[in-house]
Amino acid sequence: MFLGFSLGLADWYNNPRVGIEKAQKDNKMVAFYFFSNFCPYCAQMEEFVLNQEEVQKKLENFVVITLNISSEEGGKWARKLGVPGVPTMVFYDPKQDKPVGILFGSRPRGDVINYINGVCKKHNIRAC
Repeated sequence: MFLGFSLGLADWYNNPRVGIEKAQKDNKMVAFYFFSNFCPYCAQMEEFVLNQEEVQKKLENFVVITLNISSEEGGKWARKLGVPGVPTMVFYDPKQDKPVGILFGSRPRGDVINYINGVCKKHNIRAC
């Protein structure tokens, strides 16, 4: 499975507490990525979308937290954020403690980029 934090990407975490603290410190929003080890659609998303340079550049505007939905922590956050299944990206405002967007399913790179651009525009993230 693709896990950004294992690739050395700057703001990718697998610990929600640490990631949210970093987001608050840096005045950034969070992008949660929920996956499962046995999810073929997650592998598709990871191989053809999340590891693409253009998508990674967009995600630099967020602190990304990757969570296995099958783990205790991942399941807890999935319930809290209303995750319908995997793969899912949840864009989250740590200041308001609420999701501001949910992208469910394996999507083409262009769809993911457009969705991120929409979140950025709606929430005045100028760097996007």
